Amino acid sequence: MFVFFLLGIYGRVIAYLPSWCVSLLCALVARVALLTSLRSRVERGMRRFPWTRDYDVEELTREHIRFLVDVFHKLLYSRYHHQPKYRVAAEVKREGEEYLQEALKNKGGAILVSLHLGNFLWSISYLASAYPTNLVIRGETNTRWESFAMKMRQKVGIKTVYTEGAVLKIKKKLKKKEIVIFVIDQYLLPFFHGPHHPFREIIPRLVRLTSAPVIPFYTLQDGRQIILRFLPPLNEVSSSELEDIMIQGIKESPHLWFWWRRLGRGKRGHRKS
Repeated sequence: MFVFFLLGIYGRVIAYLPSWCVSLLCALVARVALLTSLRSRVERGMRRFPWTRDYDVEELTREHIRFLVDVFHKLLYSRYHHQPKYRVAAEVKREGEEYLQEALKNKGGAILVSLHLGNFLWSISYLASAYPTNLVIRGETNTRWESFAMKMRQKVGIKTVYTEGAVLKIKKKLKKKEIVIFVIDQYLLPFFHGPHHPFREIIPRLVRLTSAPVIPFYTLQDGRQIILRFLPPLNEVSSSELEDIMIQGIKESPHLWFWWRRLGRGKRGHRKS
C-alpha cells in the first residue's frame, strides 16, 4: 500500500515536469539501478545467447537498463498526466501503416502480433488513438498492479481482453472491424517454457477460426522518437514463423527487448541461437 502511495506521488510529479528534468531523473535512476542485482541478471540473460558475443554485453546492459527506466517513466506519464494522448501522438512515428489500413478495408478486423520490444505500450496507445484497439493480456496476480495497469490502459483508450474465455470476445471484436493485439513473445519463444507450450499455437488457431489477417509489428527507438513499424501481413501463420520474426527483432535491437532480466533469473526451457 505504501509503495503505491509513493508511486502515485512520484508519478503525478514527473508527469508535469519538463522533459529535460525527467531525462536527468532517468539518468540518475539508471545509475542507481546499475549498482543493484538487476545489472547481473540482465547480463546473465544476454550471455545465454551465442550471438551476443558480437556485442559489448556490458555496454548493452547499461543501454538496456536506461531503456527500462525510460519505459517506467513513460508508463507513469501515461497513468498520471491528464491528457497523455497528445504527447503519444507527437512522439510515435509510423512506418508501413498502409499494411494495416489495407487489411481493415476487408470485412473484418486484424490481428496484430508483437513482442515486448521498445516502448510497446506507447505504440499501442497510438493505435488506440487511431483505431478501435483491444489488447489481449493475462491479468496481474497483484490486484493493485492490475488496477494501476487497467487505469493506464483506459486513459489512453486501450480496451482490455483477458485471456480467460477470450476466443469468443476476440471473434466479436474482429467482426466489428476492430484491432486485436497480442504481445506474446514470453509464451511463444521456446527458451521460456520450451518448444511445446500450448500458447505457441494461439495465433494459428485463431486464424483458422476467424480467417483474420495477421500483421506483425515492432516498436523501435530513434532518439526520442518512437517508431511503430508494421511488417507485411503473413501469408502463412505458424508458431515457427512468428518465432523467427520475434528473434529477428531482438537481434536487430537487443537493448530494447524487455525480458532480459526474466531470462537471467535462471535456466528455463531451451536456448535459442
